[in-house]
Amino acid sequence: MARTITLLKIFVASPSDLNDERNLIADIVDELNISFLNKSDIKLELVKWETHANPGTNDYSQKVINTDISDDYDIFIGLMWSKFGTPTQEYGSGTEEEFNNAYSRYKADSASVKIMFYFKQAPIQFDKIDIESIVSIRNFKYSLGEKGVLYWDYNTIEEFQKLFRIQLTRKIQDLQLNMPKTTAIAIKEQIATVALDEELGLLDFIEEGEDSFNEVVEILLRMTDAIDWIGKRFTSRSEEIKRQNTLNPEMGNKAKKRLINSSANDINTFNQRLNTEIPLFAETYKKGIDCFSNAIKISLDLQSDKVEDIANAIESIRSFIYTIGSTNQTCEEFRQSFDELPRMTKEFNTAKRLSSGILFDLMSEFDIAINLANALMSEFEEYKSKY
Repeated sequence: MARTITLLKIFVASPSDLNDERNLIADIVDELNISFLNKSDIKLELVKWETHANPGTNDYSQKVINTDISDDYDIFIGLMWSKFGTPTQEYGSGTEEEFNNAYSRYKADSASVKIMFYFKQAPIQFDKIDIESIVSIRNFKYSLGEKGVLYWDYNTIEEFQKLFRIQLTRKIQDLQLNMPKTTAIAIKEQIATVALDEELGLLDFIEEGEDSFNEVVEILLRMTDAIDWIGKRFTSRSEEIKRQNTLNPEMGNKAKKRLINSSANDINTFNQRLNTEIPLFAETYKKGIDCFSNAIKISLDLQSDKVEDIANAIESIRSFIYTIGSTNQTCEEFRQSFDELPRMTKEFNTAKRLSSGILFDLMSEFDIAINLANALMSEFEEYKSKY
């Protein structure tokens, strides 16, 4: 039978160095159209200059794009990394001009467009660093803060994927709850009735998310125990070296090396323990993030009597962030003390270097987990505030 479909248009603006992200956005839009959103009478259409701007002539090329695309979109997505973009007659880049067009609409009517902006923080190859672009990006990013535009940083394509999926779903919810007639286009489509598979519901996803986060806490406790263990081993080894020096003031280098290399063996054991836990941590927290992200999707049809469930989810995520933050600080302090240890033997230096690298990778994973969890909590809190 025929039903009304709400068409929401999403415009993507970015310089040419973020093609992977642009392709990923297209994949996520297709995924959402197939899954949850298609069942909520919403259809998404991705608007990009590659597909929606026609060849033509005008004062300058960016104006051709602006004319073809105009303001016929509901969500603006901006991305920047290593390039600021090609200057236009009025702005430092096409991306900046496209953002300002969207921002002007937002200032005139905050319900007319939702703005999402992301800055990639991944390292840039040395021979591709453009100092002028970096300065322009930094100034532009600062201007967003002055305008009150919320933006998010990310490091990896996987992190962006999770961030974007979470936040796009919430923006669609906002538009659905208070949809401006001037930007949402209702169209009629003939859609065959499809039998829906049995799916997990809101409470299922929240419960699984909480279970995953509780499991993460157990993993973090094991990591903390490992740090406590290696600290005690160092204390014990140091006391043993002092005791041997006292008993045998003329102890030779071979004996000293044997004692120091015992500490290297302890460090290697510590490294093995962390290397076992890190993949478990990454897999488990990502599962929890995905579960809570799905809960946000389910909440498209959520009513105010379910706000208590959302409040419980917020508390679980807040506790998750606090625990990771505390463990991260412990790791940072331990890594600093590790780096300050003197270079003693080849075995010791190698073990110390490997341990420092493992801790750095772990803390990078912590940063991603906290970033994603903060995004989740922000979206849940925004939803809860509406009721």
